[in-house]
Amino acid sequence: MSKPGYQGIRRTLSRDALLDAAEILIGSESFAAVSIDEIVDRAGVAKGTFYNHFVDKRDIGNHLARRIRHDLRGRIAEAKTKSADPAMHLAIAMSVFLSMSVQRPQRAKILITLLVGIADSDASMNAPIRKNLERGQSDGRFQFEEITSVLAFILGTVSAGMRYIMQQNQSGKNDTFVRNLIRHTLLGLGLEREEAERIAGVATLEYFSPKKV
Repeated sequence: MSKPGYQGIRRTLSRDALLDAAEILIGSESFAAVSIDEIVDRAGVAKGTFYNHFVDKRDIGNHLARRIRHDLRGRIAEAKTKSADPAMHLAIAMSVFLSMSVQRPQRAKILITLLVGIADSDASMNAPIRKNLERGQSDGRFQFEEITSVLAFILGTVSAGMRYIMQQNQSGKNDTFVRNLIRHTLLGLGLEREEAERIAGVATLEYFSPKKV
């Protein structure tokens, strides 16, 4: 007698175990240094199970990075319920992403090195920030002429900021760096200096943590 529900749960657990193992190994070493054999050994599953879920090592890397991005989007969505302002939404999103570089540097490394399309303005994963920019422009909150270049600029700024935080290892100065990065981004979108400073300060104070968790 078949048990499709049980098999479905077992399949999900196997996939999660492989992703968890890949995160630990790739995050602590490098993508090139980790083998599929190491991933399946760490996950405690058969090698054939790996190929039931993923095509190759690059495929599991992309799925892992997308899982991390999905988790971040959940945190951002929850935080955005506290404000209807597109400028605050953008500041919160930047703060949450940059915070990961301190809180979970291994995850940050995986995200910026493995996620295909992280800075692609047309990628579906970047649709929420594009929608936020369009709403801000429509409301007169943001001032810009062409959205694709603005979106690419913001995504590139966040990616570069994450790399900088991880490389510099200056925990006492990270909050100042993040606040200034957000402030300059908002100034570039047309906000007044005082308003940009206020929003950047709130987003950094509430959503950027200099402590590892």
